Amino acid sequence: MPESNTRRFNRLPILIGAGVLAFLGCIGGFIWLIYTSIGVDHLSDEEIRDGRPCTAAVLSVQDTGSIINDKTVYEFELQVQPSDGAGYAATIRDSLNSVQAGRVGAGTTEFQCVIDRDDASRVEVFWSA
Repeated sequence: MPESNTRRFNRLPILIGAGVLAFLGCIGGFIWLIYTSIGVDHLSDEEIRDGRPCTAAVLSVQDTGSIINDKTVYEFELQVQPSDGAGYAATIRDSLNSVQAGRVGAGTTEFQCVIDRDDASRVEVFWSA
């Protein structure tokens, strides 16, 4: 076999690997784009530990029509009451399973929550607590 053909075959695994990585990158980017467009934003464990405790009163709930991992995404209008300051209105999107959604639908209106110390619009509600 001529030397030029041997070099081509030696590069084949590299080209296949690069193609697979590019494909996986595109898929990951597409999933990230969909997830961010849905608008669900959870605080990290560290942000929860460092956050300001609060309670959230649910003023209204609207189904967004989106589903993530068998959980329905809802938009919530909340009245957030920090333990260390004045209350304020906030709108968040979150994905709830059927049990969590049932608690909200059955009239449970106050939930424990945590506010991001750097951005008060980021509220993590503990729907199951």
